[in-house]
Amino acid sequence: MTHYFSKNQDPLKHDEKQISYTFEQETFTFTTDSGVFSKDHVDDATDLLLNNITIQPQEDVLDLGCGYGVIGTVVSKRFEANLTMIDVNLRALDLTRKNLNFNNASATVFESDGFSNVNQVFDHIVTNPPIRIGKKQLYTIFENAKAHLKFKGLLWIVMHKKHGALSAIKFLKHHYQVSVLTKQKGFHVIQCQNSLTI
Repeated sequence: MTHYFSKNQDPLKHDEKQISYTFEQETFTFTTDSGVFSKDHVDDATDLLLNNITIQPQEDVLDLGCGYGVIGTVVSKRFEANLTMIDVNLRALDLTRKNLNFNNASATVFESDGFSNVNQVFDHIVTNPPIRIGKKQLYTIFENAKAHLKFKGLLWIVMHKKHGALSAIKFLKHHYQVSVLTKQKGFHVIQCQNSLTI
């Protein structure tokens, strides 16, 4: 089975559609397709994350595992941040470029498996993480994010309790100053500050 966190989605037949998403009274339109996460609607976790992050204009932000581009597009438009958007899924990246253009947003977009092609450091890294890659790979991404954050930079994560949010928080506390900003329907929005020297 081809998963949305796989590079090549070519075996999957295209099924493009347009969906809308409203954030702070602005409506965005996104083109989605088969082989990408949450193709029928913007998922509740992403919505909760976007409604709890705090980003200042012109800060450097990485949308990690951008999918078809919801988080980065909204952050670019509403927070006026300097955006970089990455994903391993080539079909998702094509959709991201299309959706940025359609919504008059801008970002640097490129393929990267985790941080493999990332050389910059950021004020913020924002992710609705790919839970199904497995705990070991997921925690490696969380740990590696530290090297790509400025001092006191913030890693923002949304995870559901049944997907391991509580154990992830415990792990993250070994690497970051961790705060749980909100809990809703089992989802936890987790803010991790890069201020620990361990």
